Amino acid sequence: MSQNDPCTHFGRCGGCAAQDVPYEQQLANKAEALGTLFAPFWDRPIDVMPSPALWHYRNKIDPVFTPKRYEAPPPPGFVRETVLGFKERGRWSWPLELEECRIGPEGVERLFAAVNDWHRPLGLSGFDTRRQEGFLRALLVRDAKRTGQRMVVLITSPGPLDTAPFVAAVREHFRADSIYRGIFSGGAEVATADELELLYGAPAIEESLVIREDPPRDTWENPVAALSALQAGEGRSLSFRISPLSFFQTNPLGAERLYGLIRAWVRRVAPDTLYDLFGGMGGIAFSCADLVRQVWSVENVAAASEDGHHNAAVNGIGNVEFVTNEVKNYLKDCLTAGGFQGKVAVVLDPPRSGMHPKAIRRLVELRPPHVLYVSCNPKVLVGELPSYLEAYRLEGVRAVDMFPHTPHVEVLAEFAARDDAPIE
Repeated sequence: MSQNDPCTHFGRCGGCAAQDVPYEQQLANKAEALGTLFAPFWDRPIDVMPSPALWHYRNKIDPVFTPKRYEAPPPPGFVRETVLGFKERGRWSWPLELEECRIGPEGVERLFAAVNDWHRPLGLSGFDTRRQEGFLRALLVRDAKRTGQRMVVLITSPGPLDTAPFVAAVREHFRADSIYRGIFSGGAEVATADELELLYGAPAIEESLVIREDPPRDTWENPVAALSALQAGEGRSLSFRISPLSFFQTNPLGAERLYGLIRAWVRRVAPDTLYDLFGGMGGIAFSCADLVRQVWSVENVAAASEDGHHNAAVNGIGNVEFVTNEVKNYLKDCLTAGGFQGKVAVVLDPPRSGMHPKAIRRLVELRPPHVLYVSCNPKVLVGELPSYLEAYRLEGVRAVDMFPHTPHVEVLAEFAARDDAPIE
């Protein structure tokens, strides 16, 4: 099979919808969809910057272990096989057993086969969300595109497990720098853990990013080899610790382009203080820290803030302050303290669900002069736009394709405070 051919599961898997569409056409389709979506608010074309990698661009996948579904219901007492995979498109209760993943980390097909060969003779059952029973939960796989480091996390329900054969199976077929077991006792089908046990290797993997304000538009076939060449030229080189459950941009090479655009915006609006709301482990904050006097990075996940402190020290950055708090509560505290002081700008990078209504209301009341909204769900952003436009002008809309072969795209919307807007 050619690298450019659709994968074995294309058409059935819910992950990709456009592997059979030429990439230039994918970009054109996304630009057209964004133009239609933003038409009530923006009448100019929306440029979509391409992803530098088209295949194996994701640094994280988390297929789940699930009891197999059958077209004809099996007889009572039948023991269902355990399937490791994603969900079928349009049939989200039906598991699709994975043989490969063309957008996930390279080499996972060998890992899938090894893990199946390990668990099947043991008779370990996949978790059934309907019956709330089963032992195996998910297989979380992470890799770092610039350093080549990789991590595997087996997530199970509570209970005894001889982990040595699992580690041996992984190491024989998939070069992993870090192997964990995670234990999760909740009822949801999610790749998270209440407890983590390091089984082999390093407690975290490291990723490197090179942030350029004028990123090249070519495709890097070998990100590891390209790192030294990029570092030798212009760009802000950063290192990040990635722990098992931490958030990091899913497409790191695309994130370099996204962060480059954010950095260019910060240079243009030239604030003294930057507020990085929903800051995660500090990717945006670190990309712009040398352009401002102070960065306040606000994130409600304590583990992400801890990674941020570590990453700041590794990168020698001393002007980023991490605050672990809900953004809506942090903005309330800012209002109570008398508002933002000095020349400030705000970057918003909320989850797919968007901003909490209270956070929107408080941000508009605080009225920072410049706001950049980074959205992975443009429909939600468009739904929020009327609230911002009460006090702001929409000055620019751009996009970065962080998710080739899917309908998803990352959008950046630039706002500037209106002088004629009423102050509450």
